[in-house]
Amino acid sequence: MLRIGLVGAQFIGNLYCHALRSVDGAAITAVASPNSAKAFAERWQLPRHYAAWQDLVADPEVDALAIAVPNDLHAEIAIAAARAGKHVMCEKPLAISLPQADAMVTAARESGTVLMYAENLLFVPMYQKVRDLARRGKVGEPFLIKQAQCHGGPYSPWFWDIDRAGGGVVLDMGCHSIHAICWMMGAWPEAVTATMGRYVHMGKGPAEDHSTVILHFPGGAQGIAENSWAMPGGNDSLEVYGPKGRLIANLERGPAISVYTAPDGENAADAGARSGWQYAMYEEAWQFGFPQELQHFADAVSGRAELRSSGEDGRRVLEIIYAAYESARTGSRVALPFASDRPRPIDHWFA
Repeated sequence: MLRIGLVGAQFIGNLYCHALRSVDGAAITAVASPNSAKAFAERWQLPRHYAAWQDLVADPEVDALAIAVPNDLHAEIAIAAARAGKHVMCEKPLAISLPQADAMVTAARESGTVLMYAENLLFVPMYQKVRDLARRGKVGEPFLIKQAQCHGGPYSPWFWDIDRAGGGVVLDMGCHSIHAICWMMGAWPEAVTATMGRYVHMGKGPAEDHSTVILHFPGGAQGIAENSWAMPGGNDSLEVYGPKGRLIANLERGPAISVYTAPDGENAADAGARSGWQYAMYEEAWQFGFPQELQHFADAVSGRAELRSSGEDGRRVLEIIYAAYESARTGSRVALPFASDRPRPIDHWFA
C-alpha cells in the first residue's frame, strides 16, 4: 500500500480523496494544511493531520506526497520530500520558474524517487480514445490539434496574486492544453506564437485572463491552445484535424446528462444559471481522469508502469509557457528551446 501524504486541503485535495476511493494500492493517510487540516482529516477519516507540511515530510508512515497547494510552494515542498526519500505527485504547473523546475527534477533523480507531473488530461478516457483513433489513422496524419480549457475565472483568490501564481490563465490552464496537445501529437513543438490580454478581470490583478498559444511542430503541424478566465459558460474540448477527417471530444457535454430547466416566470430576472441547458456529469472525477492519474502514480512508484507524465515533461511545458509570454510581448514567433532565468513566466510579458 502506497501511503500518501496530502499537502493542501482545498478543491484539489478533496478531489484526490474522492478519487482515491477507486484506486488500488494507494491511500491518503495524512494531510497538512495551516488552517484546515483537522477538519479535513475528520471529513475524510484520515488518521493524522499537521499544520506544517514539514511535519508531513518527516512522517515515517508517509511514502509519498501529493502536492496540491499554491504554485509558489511546489518546488520547496517537492525538493524536501525527495531529499527525505519520498515520491512526489505535483499539481500543475510544476513550478513558477525554470530554475525551480530544474532543481525539482535534479532532487528526484539524485534521490531515486518518482516525480510525477500531475496532468489529468492525459488520463481522460475520452481523450485517450481520441488519441487511439488518431494513432490508428482514423483521420490520417494530424496537421492541427486544438484544445480549449476555459471558464469564467479561478476558484481561489490566490490565483490573482502573480507572486503566488507566477502568471495568469496561460500558466494556470494553458499548461493543461499545451501538454495535452503535445501528448496527442506525439512530439514537442519547435516554436511558439502567442497572444494574450486582459478583458474581464482587470480590477483583480495584472495577469492575463485570455490567451491563445500556437504550437509549431516539426514538419509543419500546429497546435492551438485556447485558455480563458473570461468565458462564462466555459469550454473543455479537444479537436484533431487530419486529411481524412476530424475528431471532436467535448469533455463537458460528451459524457454528461442533458438537463433543461425552464426559467421561473416570477423570478426570471435572477434565474441565471439555474435555468436553460445544463450538462450534469454522473462521475466527474473519473471522466476528468483523476482516479486513473492517481492509480498511475501508485503503479509507477511500485514499478508496475513506466511514468507517463514526468517532472521533465512538466519542465518542458513550463518552458513553452515562458516562450509564450515572450511571444505575446514581442508579437513574434519564439523558437524553442527557450532559456530564461526570470523568476516568473509572466515577467517576460511585463518586460
